[in-house]
Amino acid sequence: MAKLETIWRQKTDDQHRKALKKRLTKKSAQVLFNSLKSAANEKDIENAWRKVFTEYYVENYDEGFEITSPENVDGFISARSGALIFALRLLLEFKQGTDLTRVNDRARITCQCIHYMHAFKEKGYELPTVIVGADENQAFVLLAGNFYKYLERDYEWGIAPSSAYKRDLKLMRNLQDDANLAVYPFQFVGGNVNERYNSLLDLFDSIDSIVQADGKETYKVAVSPATIVGMFDEFNHIAFREPDKIQPVKAVNMFMQMLTGKNSNDYYFLPRNRNLYHLPGDEKAKVYGVRLEAYLNHYDRNFTPKEVDQLTAIADRLIEANERRFKGDFWTPTIWAQRADELLKEVIADDYKDDSLVWDCAAGVRNLTREFNYDELFISTYHEDEVYLGEGYNPEAKAAFQYDFLNDDVLLNPKDKPDPHDWKMPESLFNALIDAGKTNKRVVFYTNPPYGTATNVKADGTSKKGIAKSKVNELMVKQGISKASQQLYCQFFTRIVKLVDDFELKNVYIGFFTKPRFFAGGDYFEKFNQFFFSRFKFVKGNLLNAGEFSDTANTWPITFAVYQLGTGCTDQPTNQFTIEQSDYSNGKAKVDVVGTHTMQKVYNNDALSTWAREPLKQGCFVKMVKGTYPQLSSALNESRGKKPRGRLHQGSLGYMVSNSNNIGEGTTNSGVWLVSGSAYKGNGFNVMPENFDRACVNFTARRAIAPTWYNEQDNYHAPDTSNPKYQEFVNDALVFTLFENASYQAAYRDEDWSNTNVPGKWANQWFWLPIGLVKEHVENDSNLNPIYDDLRGDQDRFIAKQIAHRSFSNEAQAVLDAAEKVWLETLPNRAMLFDDYPKYYLEAWDAGWFQIKQINHLYPAASYDQFRECFEKLKQKSGQLVYDLGMLNK
Repeated sequence: MAKLETIWRQKTDDQHRKALKKRLTKKSAQVLFNSLKSAANEKDIENAWRKVFTEYYVENYDEGFEITSPENVDGFISARSGALIFALRLLLEFKQGTDLTRVNDRARITCQCIHYMHAFKEKGYELPTVIVGADENQAFVLLAGNFYKYLERDYEWGIAPSSAYKRDLKLMRNLQDDANLAVYPFQFVGGNVNERYNSLLDLFDSIDSIVQADGKETYKVAVSPATIVGMFDEFNHIAFREPDKIQPVKAVNMFMQMLTGKNSNDYYFLPRNRNLYHLPGDEKAKVYGVRLEAYLNHYDRNFTPKEVDQLTAIADRLIEANERRFKGDFWTPTIWAQRADELLKEVIADDYKDDSLVWDCAAGVRNLTREFNYDELFISTYHEDEVYLGEGYNPEAKAAFQYDFLNDDVLLNPKDKPDPHDWKMPESLFNALIDAGKTNKRVVFYTNPPYGTATNVKADGTSKKGIAKSKVNELMVKQGISKASQQLYCQFFTRIVKLVDDFELKNVYIGFFTKPRFFAGGDYFEKFNQFFFSRFKFVKGNLLNAGEFSDTANTWPITFAVYQLGTGCTDQPTNQFTIEQSDYSNGKAKVDVVGTHTMQKVYNNDALSTWAREPLKQGCFVKMVKGTYPQLSSALNESRGKKPRGRLHQGSLGYMVSNSNNIGEGTTNSGVWLVSGSAYKGNGFNVMPENFDRACVNFTARRAIAPTWYNEQDNYHAPDTSNPKYQEFVNDALVFTLFENASYQAAYRDEDWSNTNVPGKWANQWFWLPIGLVKEHVENDSNLNPIYDDLRGDQDRFIAKQIAHRSFSNEAQAVLDAAEKVWLETLPNRAMLFDDYPKYYLEAWDAGWFQIKQINHLYPAASYDQFRECFEKLKQKSGQLVYDLGMLNK
């Protein structure tokens, strides 16, 4: 049925498009574009646009329109006297040199049109129903009724409309804040002629659609579940060209973004193709753009911040109308709320809901509890609007109230403040907690707390600084738990511990959805874990993909875990979780257990990252003078314009960026990488002869493991150096570090850099072949004279000397042999690149593997595929040894 409707819609749309093309031919469009391109002044632009509007509405339309210029407007199209059609009254304003993608320029034109409309009103003329603003490149369409409200206000009426944007600054400020100006200009530059022609057709189609829907009426959006659900149903019906390809979450997000315009950088109609709507990640959805714009234009979309919050909350209900009811989006998906209830029953008792005080302290619109019935339920949420939006769910709750769990009542305790009226929490909850402390009644804190981190830096370089500031945060800092105090869910745990102490609760369980990173240990969580796990023990939990939730990546895990208050609890070194995923098929949703995963807490003293740096603490190293060595963002790119953080020691072999200590960070090219100079990023260490082996072990362990969504937060333990396999791994790691993609070692011949006694010569200590072998292959080839000249008087590099004195496994030796073949096959081709690619420094006899790969990109070596196969075998072996040596838990 849906496919038939799609076919019907497409056929209807094609027929409509043909009719448009008859009224506005491609030849006429080309005349317009040529005229706009050659326009010498604003009058030329006005004439070009008036000509095409006259052709479309006056000459090729049967409804009796005429174009005039009352009050000296650039154009006013309306029905002739006696005509039966009155819906279209089109006010035209044309400019030169504006940029209509900017709100200011759209406001400038609209300000002038509002002054014209005020003059119309004063003289008894009928007001326009549609406004069109255009320049030589773009045009936009507005529903005039959205701006009638300004005519009743006190502005600088009486001034010339053409200068209103300069003199009526109050109106200009108001317009720039008006959401109804958040329209998407049609573009007539760039692209090919067909794209520009279709954009022009879309412009006139948009105007026609407004007229057909009676462009006089404007409706204020009433923010309530009933009205928004109705609007969304209408939106869903008209929006999509391929509705079966649009997931419900995508439809809801598009609807909310169009309605609120909160993220116009990611959500917008393509300027030259209104039938494509841009989404985050440069994704495009096929839509009926003209219909959507006409639909949206009839609503006044100026929302208060409170109304925006309400709209966002209502989005949850929209998604629940279909299969995403089971997968959810903005809060806890229902299927995972059901699974959480099962885990609570497994840990506590089947009837825990009948004889426990249950408090959902970050309830939102009650996604966790609304499918169930509780004997003594309390519901609180940070946003007051959510209390009302959740009405109808859990009517049995003893109280549903607005409450800031991390700030309200935090500094109070019932001994000093025994009067419940001194507390913000409801008297019923206060008394229930007092009673539970006296009777040992079970109390269950059950919620999905926010996951925000104050220090979390997002992809666009911004951070969430400030979100962690709370009274609980201050308490944690005083208790010496300052690092984890930046995590909001750690603050929720800490507040519960305080409630346990304040109300002398003895029978307490916590059921929380959180990130599981604190189960991997690390310096960040060490003190928090000592604090929390001395009071509560982990009983049972699962790992689910974060992609099960809305607006989250699918590369990391979330856990729902149950904790029990106890005595004599300790921070357990390992915790086991089930790996679970949702399955939606045949109209039913279920959760499948697909495996188990054990997380090991690794703290600083035992961490691989600490172990790799340890020898550096024992030595006394002299730092090189800044500016005498390269600060690199990759092998051949120097970082400029920012203060680099890496510092190089004299005698250093290079710098290894080694951010954090977990799998997820290690497998990104920004988290772990190696250069033979210094690195702009910092977050790493110098590779010296003293820590060379450990650096290679660190690099290989971090880069050889394939991340999965459930293991990406696992931390690395220092290796078991007593294991018989350890030395073989060290030598394998040397070879792995030489040739892995994030190993950016290179030689440089730059006048500003030197780590030798030759000015401008930066030796690559990671070059693995002996100098004698290089000399043998270049001394008789005149084309390679620059390389021969460069090696005169030089000596073997550090790595070549190391290789000469070590024995290697079959896998590592195969990589070395294959790499040498690639080097030999690319060597003759260097001469062709000396002049064209000077920044590759290919005249350097010790040019590193990264530089050799640049030659191979242009002139592929026959042995390169063999090298890749050998390296992949070494990588697989190295990954297994990481587990065998205890660096990761199996």
